[in-house]
Amino acid sequence: MPQKKREPKKPALRLAEKARALGDSMNLPAEVLPGFCHVEIWQNRTAVVDGVKGVLSYSDSCVQLNLNALVVTFRGAELCIKSYQMEQLQLTGLIAEVSYAM
Repeated sequence: MPQKKREPKKPALRLAEKARALGDSMNLPAEVLPGFCHVEIWQNRTAVVDGVKGVLSYSDSCVQLNLNALVVTFRGAELCIKSYQMEQLQLTGLIAEVSYAM
């Protein structure tokens, strides 16, 4: 009896991707899904970040934040964390660069 050829397995979707796909299919806003993160920047002076799991590094020129599956880095001058509560962080200073890494 000939054996069937097995198709290569597709990589498993990560939980956040599955939640996003489910939310999209149900027309749910991203804010209610697990793993949600949101970054708002006003001019180059203030950033508000939702979904912060922790502060990885902090100086007046560089702030790195853990957003679960993502790390966001702010570089600039006179950076200061004004508040951090309930997974929301407010950063002020002169923001020159924002970068994201997985």
